[in-house]
Amino acid sequence: GTLRLACVSVDTLNPVVTNHASVSDFLSLIYEGLFVLKSDQSVEGVLAKGYTVSGNNTVYTIELKDNIRFHSGKIFTSEDVVATLNYMAMYSTRYNSFMKYIAGYSADGQTKVVIKLNSSKTDFMNNFDFPILPKGLKGDDFAPQNTGFIPDGTGIYEYDTILAHKNIILKSNDDWHGGEKRAYIDNVNVEILSDENTIISAFDSGVIDAITTSWRSFGELELTSSMFRTFENEQNRFSFVGINCQNSAFDTAPERRKLLFSIDPVKTAQDIMLGHAVAAYTPVRESAYYNTDSLSQDENKEEQLKENETVKISDCRLLYNSDSKTKTRLAVAVRQQLEAAGYTVTLDGHEFSVYSDMVALGDYDLYIGEVLLTGGCDMQFMFSSPMDGICNYDDGEFRALVTNLDIASGIEEKKQSWQNFKKYYRNSAIQVPLYFTNGASFINKRIKGKLTPNL
Repeated sequence: GTLRLACVSVDTLNPVVTNHASVSDFLSLIYEGLFVLKSDQSVEGVLAKGYTVSGNNTVYTIELKDNIRFHSGKIFTSEDVVATLNYMAMYSTRYNSFMKYIAGYSADGQTKVVIKLNSSKTDFMNNFDFPILPKGLKGDDFAPQNTGFIPDGTGIYEYDTILAHKNIILKSNDDWHGGEKRAYIDNVNVEILSDENTIISAFDSGVIDAITTSWRSFGELELTSSMFRTFENEQNRFSFVGINCQNSAFDTAPERRKLLFSIDPVKTAQDIMLGHAVAAYTPVRESAYYNTDSLSQDENKEEQLKENETVKISDCRLLYNSDSKTKTRLAVAVRQQLEAAGYTVTLDGHEFSVYSDMVALGDYDLYIGEVLLTGGCDMQFMFSSPMDGICNYDDGEFRALVTNLDIASGIEEKKQSWQNFKKYYRNSAIQVPLYFTNGASFINKRIKGKLTPNL
């Protein structure tokens, strides 16, 4: 049979260039990465068999699977991985962010790739879920509006044709390296629609079979039909209350801890995301493989009861992005909890561009923040300098703890480094963690069988 999907007007079918999440959704059926990130923040090989690490977490050697072909018939080799990294180094793509850590890379024969980093990074392969493209592509193939790009991946479906600029047809890849796990559904018909609201209406009316939260979150997605099943997936999208640590009202750890224990992350996740989120106690999900000492709701309350320091309670201004219905509701909920603890809170909502500028300038007392974290436990995003930070906080001990996370060798050392970081993070109350939002696939009930979709 045929699975019916949809996307907004296509900018390009190059998966590393497209800016449309709905286009990326169906391109993930055509392309594959070297690894896929699992819910415990470890990786599983897709095009790669595995990897080894040496040089104090600065040299990664990836071993590739063999006998894999692109849809064009070309054999997949290490040269294609090197070419894909070259593309991301040369052109503006959606996967540029981690390239700043790479000092060099090279092919070692046909089935190995060596990645050298400019500084130590543990779990760096968690970034290597980007789609692998064949070597030989040209500059025009990376133009942001190249509608003539023909996809050629290694995935479970292959590009067949485009019909009158209205439908993109994919067919199952009979030679897929997954063997017996090959696609059960023969064809995918992707309807090209004008905008995201039209996609939602088409799903509601049963015209298309599946949509995801990759381009619109749970809180912003309003569905009227009940003729679908929901499959949720863990994500690293972290919501928090940022604290201006240079503000005189919150420049000591006891003052920030008072804020931390005035907000209940479990209640907040339930009230705002209606169960489609997991309470956060740190910037890493509790399920992470190195997080052996998870903090429960009861333990969080015990921490609160032990906090006997007397601190002043100040008036404060809470900045948030008023473009988002979810962030607006979240700001109201945070204000209610803080006012119950004795604070006087003024809400300060702005459209996203203004909000972003104010965060960058430190023009807030508190703000509702969100960041999509990498699976590599990279806490560098917190520093105010020299990186682009979001906490307005920095000290030598904190930087050393983050460095230890990067240079930890082996699982046991990583576990201990994380425990040390977490203790400091919560004691200093650099942020108020709220929750990790789940992602989801919504699939029409006409699609039968045991389904296990992922994003």
